Parts: sequence; C-alpha cells; structure tokens
Amino acid sequence: MSMVFVPASNPATARSFAVFLVDAAANALHKLSTRIAEAGQPYEPRTAEELIEWANSYEATQPSYAADLRAAALHAQEIAGRAKYN
Repeated sequence: MSMVFVPASNPATARSFAVFLVDAAANALHKLSTRIAEAGQPYEPRTAEELIEWANSYEATQPSYAADLRAAALHAQEIAGRAKYN
C-alpha cells in the first residue's frame, strides 16, 4: 500500500484565502451588474463638444432642436470661460 503525503494546512491561511475568493467573486459580480445596467441606458452628452456633435447629427431632420443644442453648448462653454464660436 502506498502512502500519500498531505501537508498540514494552516486553518487561518485557508480561511483568509476563502475570504479572498468570496470577496473577488462579489467584486466581479458587482462590476458585471453595473456594466449590464449601464449598457441599457441611453447615451447622453457630457461635454459641450459632444453636445455640438449631437446638434450636427440632428441638423438635417430637426434644425430648431439642433440650434437649441448648439446654444446650450455655447452657453456651457461661456460659463467655463472658454467661448468657442463655430
């Protein structure tokens, strides 16, 4: 009969490793659920430049809305102290 050598394990080390694994799994699940939730959200412009790009995309179909978007972008740039004129 052969013998198998099994090293004695430290219970504290095994417990801390288990806690690490549970923590890593929880963090991964949280990140995944956040990304899934954000994927379903409509995109909204965050900067004045993005707002101007939106205005350009609406120009052909909704020119008055595009003008309003450009005005809002210009106002935001003026507030920021760096007015840009197109």
